[in-house]
Amino acid sequence: MQVPVYGMSMFPVLLPGDKVQVHRIPFEELKPGQVLVFESNGQWVAHRLISKDNHNRQLITKGDGLKWLDNNVPEEMAKGVITKVIKTRSPLAWSINTRVDGFMVWAGPVLGRVFWYGGRIVGKVVRGP
Repeated sequence: MQVPVYGMSMFPVLLPGDKVQVHRIPFEELKPGQVLVFESNGQWVAHRLISKDNHNRQLITKGDGLKWLDNNVPEEMAKGVITKVIKTRSPLAWSINTRVDGFMVWAGPVLGRVFWYGGRIVGKVVRGP
């Protein structure tokens, strides 16, 4: 299925207005680094899978452009992973499903803060004050 991206939480990899392809895969095949689409408070969210809690079947996620981890995502809330970026304005969208995904899991605690501030600046320029 194809879905649009709305927020800045995955800046700089995904931007509002991007369109992505989502494919459902079993819990056992999910790997850290993949961008997971899940339901949270009635909305679909695309954030990077940081790790899995196999015992409780929960997923630990974080937006690349956010400073904090999300609440754990129960397996049943996962819709799938982004397998392809169909339409984008981001020069880094090519990095989905590459080795860069693994790097983002490792570098996220440091780069997340940089991306968060960068996303706020870009958001103000794109949307205005």
